[in-house]
Amino acid sequence: MASRKIKDLTPRMQEKVLKFERRLNEAGLSHFRKCCTYRSQAEQDALYMQGRKSLEEVNAARFEVGLAPLTEAQNKRKVTWRKISIHTSREAVDYFALVDGKYCNDLKVDVDKDSIPDWQEFGKIAEECGLTWGGNWKSKKDYPHVQWKDE
Repeated sequence: MASRKIKDLTPRMQEKVLKFERRLNEAGLSHFRKCCTYRSQAEQDALYMQGRKSLEEVNAARFEVGLAPLTEAQNKRKVTWRKISIHTSREAVDYFALVDGKYCNDLKVDVDKDSIPDWQEFGKIAEECGLTWGGNWKSKKDYPHVQWKDE
């Protein structure tokens, strides 16, 4: 099962993530929560299979790494585009927005009421902290994702 622990990141990534989360809190964006820091290659493989392999194969791989089984409908959706992920090298973090105690997938949510979508502020702060933000990628944008950026 994927980790949410900051200690499971490389020391240099821990430093950037702590700075990033401090800046999020200072900006009134404390509703963002970590949902994945490190994941094993076996878990990445199981996630990559989703939407690409049969339900039986996907659920067998998910069982091996402690993930819940999927339904046929869920297995129609790809959830990752990379067979090798930077999460396995401990230099990426995925976040989610927790609004009114619930998971929020609205990319235009504006909890701090400043007329700027919170995910846009999230990305700007990530970049200012020396991280690459998946929301800036040209294709397959990944708004919840930040990763190490060589400076």
